[in-house]
Amino acid sequence: MPISRGWVKVIQRCDQQVQAQITLVLFSVGPYRAALEASHVLAMTDHPTALRTAYAHSLLHEGDTSLPPSSRWLTLRDIETADSEKSGTWQLGVSGDITLQQLPANTLYPLPNLLKHRRFSPALCGFTFEQQQLVLLLDAHKLSP
Repeated sequence: MPISRGWVKVIQRCDQQVQAQITLVLFSVGPYRAALEASHVLAMTDHPTALRTAYAHSLLHEGDTSLPPSSRWLTLRDIETADSEKSGTWQLGVSGDITLQQLPANTLYPLPNLLKHRRFSPALCGFTFEQQQLVLLLDAHKLSP
């Protein structure tokens, strides 16, 4: 069956050339690097302008009252649910550098079951590595004030 082996090689070459890319917004949360899918981030400002704001540190670190100063504010869409009348935006305060990064989809990993049941925030949904640094992937739909 030499034809099928040749076909598999062609598929593998195509997959390497047309790798799906995911655009992420990366930022710092305390000692961690975190990321949201860029499609959920509408804007970035130096000062909060929305009526509702939350600090990334407080949403991801329950019980920790020490808040580092936020140097940037990411504007996010509200979660839209059938039983909710929420509409509009809210802002997430983050510190440190914010970068826009495209990463191959096959480098994003879901949390293993053991970690999923012991995670510190319901918004934590996976991880990846960027320049050999661990990056926590956050689900924007579960990250609301």
